[in-house]
Amino acid sequence: MEHTHLEGLAAISPELTLLMFSLAILVVDLTRFGREAKIVGWLTIVGLAVTAVQLIGAFNEPSQTVFGLVTVDKFGNFFKLFTVAAVAVVVYFVMHDRRERKRDIGEYFFLLTGAAIGIFFMVGTNNLLLLMLGLELLSLSSYALAGFHKGEKRSAEAAVKYVVFGGLSAGMMLYGISLLYGLTGTLDLTVMASAASEGLPRSLAGAITDSPSAVAVSIVLILAGFCYKVSVAPFHFWAPDVYEGAPTPVTTFLAVASKAAGFGALLRFIGVLFAAPATQEAVASYGLQVGQLIAILAAVTMTLGNLAALNQESVKRMLAYSSIAHAGYILMGVVAMSAAGFEAAMVYMGAYYFMNLGAFGFLLYFEGVTGKSTYESLKGMGWRAPIASIAMVAFLVSLTGLPPSVGFYGKYALFAACWADGFRWLVVVAALNSVVSLFYYMRVAKVLFLSDPAEQSAAPQPAMTSLLVVMAVLTILFGVYATPLVRWCHASMDILG
Repeated sequence: MEHTHLEGLAAISPELTLLMFSLAILVVDLTRFGREAKIVGWLTIVGLAVTAVQLIGAFNEPSQTVFGLVTVDKFGNFFKLFTVAAVAVVVYFVMHDRRERKRDIGEYFFLLTGAAIGIFFMVGTNNLLLLMLGLELLSLSSYALAGFHKGEKRSAEAAVKYVVFGGLSAGMMLYGISLLYGLTGTLDLTVMASAASEGLPRSLAGAITDSPSAVAVSIVLILAGFCYKVSVAPFHFWAPDVYEGAPTPVTTFLAVASKAAGFGALLRFIGVLFAAPATQEAVASYGLQVGQLIAILAAVTMTLGNLAALNQESVKRMLAYSSIAHAGYILMGVVAMSAAGFEAAMVYMGAYYFMNLGAFGFLLYFEGVTGKSTYESLKGMGWRAPIASIAMVAFLVSLTGLPPSVGFYGKYALFAACWADGFRWLVVVAALNSVVSLFYYMRVAKVLFLSDPAEQSAAPQPAMTSLLVVMAVLTILFGVYATPLVRWCHASMDILG
């Protein structure tokens, strides 16, 4: 028995490593004289790097379930690596944020690693109880991060709104899970979707036949919880206010790492329950009806996000609505419950990583110059900081979905999968929305370069500029040669066999 437990602990060594570094960050921050943030920041990056090495080394290991709760597989590995890479960039943003204090902010890094641990368990389980626990750990850390600037009214307001709406969505999701458990007698998605096992009252297929209304209510409530987390309409209303009020590095974390975690958990829930090889025929057929509902949500979400972004005067708020629109695009990969669609969604999330982190990095760069995040504050600044501004144009091109960017390839993959699965009307809606997005994305380029040169000078920020250049190069490079990203996503689709 002891040997079995040791093997189980070895399988979740990335989670344990992240936990140990998280505790080390807290101790070093409390004991270090002067509480210099840079030391704690570099310790955080080292911890994330060690975790990434462990995840890469374990990628080709066979899938297994540890302690009956944690599922260690390539699909979860993909989102864990995504999280580590995103959090590392966010930590880098915090360390080079000119508007942030340089001392007494070690809790920043502790909360970020705590959120990452929550994500690891959230995307790495087929058990709905552990999924909920991981989601709550992520949410609690996110609430504290959103209100990290306690002296600022907007930051406090963002945290309060996030807590209230987050608590409501968690309650809805937990009630849906309890209904599903009452109907099937299990919290394991694999067991639930397959034939009824010994000792269980019935499978999900039996529940669909005997209690279709109860199953529908439970699925809708669980989807509502996921939709809140990834800011899908009509559960998107918290995102613009929280994104605008939270510190920009926190907004970056919420828009990239937290959103990807929500989609990772959603894809696992939908895939294992409705599209895996062991799923009963009645459950798979029910999943296609759920896909129709998700298609409608995708169309509404991308349309609402793009139209709302047109009238914004704050670039930060525009990016918040842009994030909502991109959630609609990613949902396109879910609607047909097919492996090709799921893979396309993961490819698009890979593209989303580069272009969105780059866009928020640009915003952080100019907040350090002008102290604002409005279109007005950017007028003519392209001539004062040409390298960062040209990098931003690359991100804007990718966010719009124009060639030769990785955003174009990501949208092409989504459109092709959706078209092949029969959702051609959704492809048309998404294409029209991409045209609409061109107007507000290119407005940023217009104010940067087509306005009179600004009188205000931009002090050099070599660390941020270097990161923006790297992100811009990768945005174009993966657009021209996307094969490594596609192969990685394809290899990570083991939840669907």
